[in-house]
Amino acid sequence: MSTPQVEIRTVTAGQLNHWTQGTDADPILDQGVITRTRAWAIAHNPYVKPDDPVLAAVLEDGTAVAFTALFPDRIGDRPYVWFSTLWCHPDCLGRGYSLLVVGTLMEHYGTQSCLDSWGAPETVEIFHYFGHRTTYFAQYQFALRTLHKASPKAIASYCLKGAWLPTLRQNTLQTALNNEDYTLEYTNHIDDETYGFISRHSSHDLIPRTQAMLNWILACPFKKQTPLMGLTVCPNPFPDNERTYWMSGVKVIKNGQTIAFYMLRQSDHELSVKYLYYDPQYTKETFDSILQHIINLRARRFTTRCKELADHVSAARIFNALSTESISYSLPPDFAIAPDAVAQGGDSDAFV
Repeated sequence: MSTPQVEIRTVTAGQLNHWTQGTDADPILDQGVITRTRAWAIAHNPYVKPDDPVLAAVLEDGTAVAFTALFPDRIGDRPYVWFSTLWCHPDCLGRGYSLLVVGTLMEHYGTQSCLDSWGAPETVEIFHYFGHRTTYFAQYQFALRTLHKASPKAIASYCLKGAWLPTLRQNTLQTALNNEDYTLEYTNHIDDETYGFISRHSSHDLIPRTQAMLNWILACPFKKQTPLMGLTVCPNPFPDNERTYWMSGVKVIKNGQTIAFYMLRQSDHELSVKYLYYDPQYTKETFDSILQHIINLRARRFTTRCKELADHVSAARIFNALSTESISYSLPPDFAIAPDAVAQGGDSDAFV
C-alpha cells in the first residue's frame, strides 16, 4: 500500500463566510468538516476578522481525515479563542493528526490565548501537551423516567417505586406557580440596561461574557430546528439538526424592575439553563420561573450548572432521577481561577 500524501490546510473566517453563500464549491469545506450553520455563526462572530484562521484540517490524498474549528472570544480587554470541534477519522487514530490540527491553530493565536471545555479525555491530553491545566465544574442533570414496557412486572415496579409521583407533583405545582407576582419578557437581544444588570450579578463568573458575545450567541446558534429529522442528511460528526430547537433570553420582572435574566435552550425534550444572573433577594422568584418553563415545556430532562438551582429543582420533586457529571476546562497556566468561580452552562460552545 502506498503512503498517502499528507497536508495540513487552514480555512479563514472570510472563506467560511464566502462558502456559506453557496455560490462556489470548496474542496475542504464541501467534505463536511463543518456545517453551514456553524460556519455562518463563526464567520459572524463579533471579534473575528476575515483573515483569521478558524479551521484546520489534515488531508490524506485530498480527503479530510482530521479537523478542528474555533471561534474568538474576549475576557476583559484580552482576546481568546475557544476550540469548538475536534475530530479524527477512526482509521487514522494514533497518527498525531489531532495534535497537528490543534497545534497549527495554537501556533497562530499563541497557547496562552487558547481555551477548551467539555473535551474528551483525549482532547484534555492534547491541551496538557501544550502546557494547559485542567479544572472541573459540576453539571446537574435531571430526568423524568417513564414507563416504556407494559409488562405486569414493569408496571408493578414503576408503581411501587413511586416513579409516577413527579408527574402528579408537576400538575399540582403548576397551579401554585401560576399565582406568582412576576412577569416574563422573552428577548433575542440584550440591550444596555439588561447587560448592566448582568454585569452587576456576574462578578464570580469564570468566563465573563461581553454584551457582544451574548448577543452573538442569541443571534447565531450553531443548530437549527429540523422537524423531519429522518429526511435530512448531515455528514458532519457535529450535526446542526435538532427535531426541536429553541433558545431565548428571559427577563424576570417584578414591580417594574428586572430581578433576573437567564438564557434557556430547549433541544428535543431537554431544557437547559445556559446563563443565569439574578438578584439574590429574588432567588425564589427566579428559580420558580424556571420551574414554570420545565413544566409548561414538558421537559423530560433538565440541565444546570448552578448548585442552588439544582437544589431548588430537587426540592420540587418533579423529576425522579438526578446525576452529576464533571465538565472539564483546559485553560492556560496564567488563567486566574478564583476559589468561588462560577461556571455558566454556556461556557465555551456549550450554548449550542
